[in-house]
Amino acid sequence: MPEPKPVEQTLPYKTARAAEWFWLVASIAGTLYVGWLWISAETPAWSMGLFPCISWLWYGVRRIFRLRMTSSN
Repeated sequence: MPEPKPVEQTLPYKTARAAEWFWLVASIAGTLYVGWLWISAETPAWSMGLFPCISWLWYGVRRIFRLRMTSSN
């Protein structure tokens, strides 16, 4: 009987890792962009800060999901 593949080589793991990288990049870019908007605008739209917060939240969710995939084995 063949040995099962390690978790790191499965498609769901690779997909979760790609999603984690996407949210990390989106969070950094969103935070920098909103920070730049706040600094450069005369009347900053404070509600724009909600978007980076949601983005960082999703990064954390994806990170925890991927770590649970590896710890289950």
